[in-house]
Amino acid sequence: MSEHDRTLCDNCLREQYADFKHECIHEAMARNRGWLAKYSIHSWPRWDYSTDDATLTFSEDGVAKVICQMQVVGSIQGDSWEWSWGNSNFPDTCRRRMSEVNDFGEEKQWEQLTTLFLTSDEYVGWECASVACHVLNGEGAYRCPSSDGDGAVFVVVLSSEFVQ
Repeated sequence: MSEHDRTLCDNCLREQYADFKHECIHEAMARNRGWLAKYSIHSWPRWDYSTDDATLTFSEDGVAKVICQMQVVGSIQGDSWEWSWGNSNFPDTCRRRMSEVNDFGEEKQWEQLTTLFLTSDEYVGWECASVACHVLNGEGAYRCPSSDGDGAVFVVVLSSEFVQ
């Protein structure tokens, strides 16, 4: 879309996105409360994710208790956020649906959803995950800290099930 096709100025687009993002954050908080409670997520001492299988697994004593289908939203390293839709280091299986978020951003002309790298602070990952949760109709969002403590991967949980 060209600049001549725009119906809103840059400032109006930023304000429109800020309002939308705010609504998504509250929606994701409510979805997360339900998901965390329904699957007792905080009671399981271990979590692991597999980008190859696009799963997030919660376990106890080496036994899987809850398996979630997920999509990687993006990652934070230092002060930089990178959307997964443009990060070929993640297998397609765990980021395939993220193109829907990028397409939605293109349609709305929202740079925050179409710019591969964003400056990060403590909130950007949750903000992006909240928007992705809304667009993909996810059950919730989860932050997987990196082992070195300097980064994190944010995922949207699409579906969950208890393992018998």
